[in-house]
Order: sequence, then structure tokens, then C-alpha cells
Amino acid sequence: MARLLDSPHRLCFFWAGLNWAGAAAWWAAHLLAAWLGEPWAWQLPAATAHGLWFSLGAMPLFIAGFMLTAGPKWLRRPPVDARGLRLPVGLFMLGWVLAVAGFHLGSALCAAGLALVATGWAGLSWRIAELVAGSVQADRRHPQLVVSASLILVACLILSSLALATGRTDLLNPLLRLALWGGVVMVFLVVSHRLLPFLGKGAWPALDARWPDWPLWLVVSVPVVQSASALLEPWRAALPGWRGFEAMHLGVVAALCLWLSLRWTRAPALRQPLVAMLYGAFLWWDVALWLAAAARLPGWEGSTAAALELAAVHALTMGYLGGTVLVMATRVSSTHSGRPVVIDRVARTLYGVLQLAVTLRLVAALAPSSPTPWLACAAVAWMVVAAAWASRHGRWLGSPRADGRST
Repeated sequence: MARLLDSPHRLCFFWAGLNWAGAAAWWAAHLLAAWLGEPWAWQLPAATAHGLWFSLGAMPLFIAGFMLTAGPKWLRRPPVDARGLRLPVGLFMLGWVLAVAGFHLGSALCAAGLALVATGWAGLSWRIAELVAGSVQADRRHPQLVVSASLILVACLILSSLALATGRTDLLNPLLRLALWGGVVMVFLVVSHRLLPFLGKGAWPALDARWPDWPLWLVVSVPVVQSASALLEPWRAALPGWRGFEAMHLGVVAALCLWLSLRWTRAPALRQPLVAMLYGAFLWWDVALWLAAAARLPGWEGSTAAALELAAVHALTMGYLGGTVLVMATRVSSTHSGRPVVIDRVARTLYGVLQLAVTLRLVAALAPSSPTPWLACAAVAWMVVAAAWASRHGRWLGSPRADGRST
């Protein structure tokens, strides 16, 4: 445990991995119990509880570990001392233990748990904001957007706790959508633009000259619009043209992202396993946009639109977010553990199983007449990826570097 305090990524990734594996095992066990005819008791709708833990459990810790390790290099700041992160990380994890117990035992316990999660994440967000504010770098667009997204997550967690405490559970789904799009997805898109070559400059020179970094603002426009949609949800019936606008916006961004991606199909960079895996994760982003745009087209029956929306959410969360975090967390933990081969056979296998899990989940969403076997298989595949990653990399994160170096 003392070794985890050597670096922020060691501390945050270790507990993120346990959070990820715990959530995956919990959901697979729920599905197994339902299949055996022994359903669990729920104080919240199961889908809402599932969305809360899967979206806001492991992902914020992965974000904090990455930003507080890579951020000082980006911003030319001194390294962050992981010992100062023990309290917020501890509160974050304790909060989820209570919140998950509250999913089944009582909404008051869940509200208290989410309040602790919010407190812990506020502490981590403060450290990220402090890091960015103290930098003298001229270009701080990417870190500043990450700070804004982190604050949105803090607000959504606080409001979710209050909603549960006051019995306004109807507000949980809009708040979850806001946290997912305006918080988690925003951070991943910003980091993708900074790190991935296929979202950089050079795609459209005339536009690059007039509007620098337009690919960044293109993809960021999606979480902005979807966050607005979450805020407007109570009044959506009074805005008949809003869904049509969303469909058009999502379709345009999806087409441009597909064009950006296809330009790189023969690029030498894609011969590198790590870049190729990140590229595959980004393709799931495009799939999610197309499915979400289709779900908002007029004329669909309610069940068809709901199935498309469900498929879009899982292509986004499991495919894009899950694939990106698997590759990036593997890279950071492997490199900082002194291992020269970042993407080895085990990493490739886990990435392949993750692709299988996403595919099975989309089949379950788009075939609602018989989703149970597909859903169970997807949950088991996701659990295998999470448990294997947490076991392997958790051991590395808590061990000395393999190359004998001290840092």
C-alpha cells in the first residue's frame, strides 16, 4: 500500500481498478440472480443505479490519476505528491461503498454515500484546478476544459445526493446524463484531441487557418448540446423541434468524425498497436453518434427509438470510454512500472474481449425481444476485462518498478 503513494496514477488507478471490477461483478451477479429467479431488492431503479456506478465510479479516478500524473508535464509544474490525495480518494471509495449498499437498502444511505463521493471528487478536482491555475503555459485550453468538466461532475454528484435525500428520484436520470456528457465524455474527448493524431490539424488546411483546432470544438459541441438536452428534459415536450435539431447535429458531427477517421486508415501510425487500439475506440464514438442520431429521427415507434438510444449509450460508454481507458491506463501503468512492452499479448486479448462485450451489449439493446442471453454474456465479458485488468495492473501499481529505477 505504501508503494501506491509513489505517484498519483498508482493511487488513483489502483482504486479505480477495484471500483471497475467491483461494479462489473455486481452487475453480472444481479443479472445471474434475476435469471435464476431470485431478483435483488432495489431502492432505486436498477438501470439508474447501474448508470450511476458504471459512469461515475471508476472513470473519475482514472481521470484524476492521468491528469495529476501527466498534467505536471503538460503544464511544466512540479510533480503532485500522492500522499496529499489519500483523503479525497478514501472518501470517494467509502462513498461508493455506502451508495451501492443504499441502492438495495435505502435511499438515505445512498444519498449519504453520494455526498461522500462528491466530497472526495471535489478534493481531487481542486488539486487538478490548482495544478492548472498555477501554470504559466500560454496554451492551457485542454487542461482548462478538463477542470470545467470536473466541476460539472462535482455539481451533478451533489445534486444527485440532494435529489435522493429529498425524494426527487425523477431528477437522477437527467443529472446522470449531464454528468456523463458534460463531465466524463468531455474529458475523454479533450484528451483524445490532445493525444490522437487523427483528431489533430491538417485535415482541412483552409479551415485550420481560420479556426485553429476546429476538430476539438467539433467533437466538444456534442457534450455541450447533450448537456443542454439533459437540462431541458423537463420541458422537452414544449420544444417539438429540439429532437430534430439534435438528430441533425449528431449526424453532421458523425459524418465529419467518420471522414477524419477514414483519412487515417492507411497511415503508418496505425501500425503501432497502441494507436490502432485508440483508433478502434474512437470508431465506437462515431457508431454512438450515428445510433443516437437515428434514435432522434421522427417516425420511430417508442420502443425502436429507446432501443437505438440504449445501443448508442453503450457504444459510447463501453466502446469509446471503456476502450480508451483500457488502452491509456494500460499504457500509463505499464510505462511507469518499467515495462518496455506496453501492448503485449494479454493487453491485446483484453482489448479483444472488450470489443466482444460491446458487440454483445449492442445486440442485446437492438434485439429487445430476447436480450437476456446476450446481456448476460456481455456482462460476463465486461467483468472478465475489468477483473483481469485490476488484478494484473493492480499488482504492478503496488510493486517496485521492473527495471529497478526509483521513479
